[in-house]
Amino acid sequence: MGGIISSVEPGSIAEDLGWQPGDELVSINGRELRDIIDYRFYCCDEQIRVVLRRGKQCYEYEIEKDIDLDLGVEFADPLFDGLRTCGASCLFCFVDQLPKGLRKSLYIKDDDYRLSFLEGTFTTLANITDEDIARIVEQRLSPLYVSIHTTDHSLREKMLGRTCPDIRKQLAELATGRISVHAQIVLCRSINDGSHLQKTVSDLADLFPTVASVAIVPAAITARCKSKNLIQPIDKRYSEEILNTVDTWQKEFRKRLGTRLIWAADEFYLSAGRNVPGRAVYEGFPQISNGVGLVRLFQDSTVHATRALKRLADNGWRWRRSYSVVTGTLAAPLLQCWATKAADYGLRLLVHPIRNTLFGDSVTVAGLVTGQDTIEQLSTQKLGDSIILPNVALRESRFVDDVTVSELEGALEVEVLCVEPLPHLVVKKLVQCERGRL
Repeated sequence: MGGIISSVEPGSIAEDLGWQPGDELVSINGRELRDIIDYRFYCCDEQIRVVLRRGKQCYEYEIEKDIDLDLGVEFADPLFDGLRTCGASCLFCFVDQLPKGLRKSLYIKDDDYRLSFLEGTFTTLANITDEDIARIVEQRLSPLYVSIHTTDHSLREKMLGRTCPDIRKQLAELATGRISVHAQIVLCRSINDGSHLQKTVSDLADLFPTVASVAIVPAAITARCKSKNLIQPIDKRYSEEILNTVDTWQKEFRKRLGTRLIWAADEFYLSAGRNVPGRAVYEGFPQISNGVGLVRLFQDSTVHATRALKRLADNGWRWRRSYSVVTGTLAAPLLQCWATKAADYGLRLLVHPIRNTLFGDSVTVAGLVTGQDTIEQLSTQKLGDSIILPNVALRESRFVDDVTVSELEGALEVEVLCVEPLPHLVVKKLVQCERGRL
């Protein structure tokens, strides 16, 4: 157990001591290091004793430093003892719905509370021990992002497809350590909604402020889902019912707790054809990574983008190129509305919603647009001078189906610009590109 050093910061304590990439940091003050969290936690002292291994030889160092001064090393992997996987078989598990041949990282079923703390990924807490809970409290690993789904223990085990500790007891233990939790409920129609949802939300509200926010998100059901006959897709009527219920809860909790506490994912608003709330309603967007408030951020961004376009036009700016915008079918109407406004100031944007043939028509988000679908559906289209691609569709320049940006450019014979999917950032990027060509 220990962390392999990948780089040493110039001028750091580690460089002064002659540490090198490839060395293994084994322990600090006699505590073996399980991950980068241990390293950071035990480094916070003025006097530390460090054991380092190089090859078969171990070296010990007595170090005096400022309490908050880092040793100056980066690690090859933040989880020294390996990633924890979930061991579950959820009714709605997206990994189980994946065909072969996609990006390799997509097939990893991670369920590691440490990544929840470090990166904001969601964990079920189904695979942690009492020792893990004690560590979370001792090292103040807060906030955590936890997939709840339901507080009914037997139903939760059924949904996860595995035995697990009682989530209510786990949350109560975290409460004693003043650990903050952002909770999600993946809503499976006719399974954990109705009275089950009512009880879950009530139980979580009783745990405020430990439970700092709750997001309700619809289960992602593709054509390959093994439970597609059990989980009905959301529709306009169902989405309206969920939103009306969430509105009622928000009013109650704001009066009782001083926060709305619970929010519905943007998909419910788009499905219901209802406008998303204003920025203030989201109270700082605590669940933005869960698709809660992205539409509001997009719409607010269009205001800033339109103002920027007007300033450019007033200053005599002239757009020289035209662009195609790639997106999923869900966000296409929003992008088309903004493209119409942008045209008033000379910016020509052609919006191309990409239908998802790999996962099925029920998958509409831009983040799961595939490279092959993009190539096939744009090959006969007029694309202008460049394609604008939202970076949420990529990981290390690869789509989910492992097609690279370079392969997309080669197939369509057009430049691809990868951008943050917010209009004001798109405008900024395009101005930079056009200035570079003047």
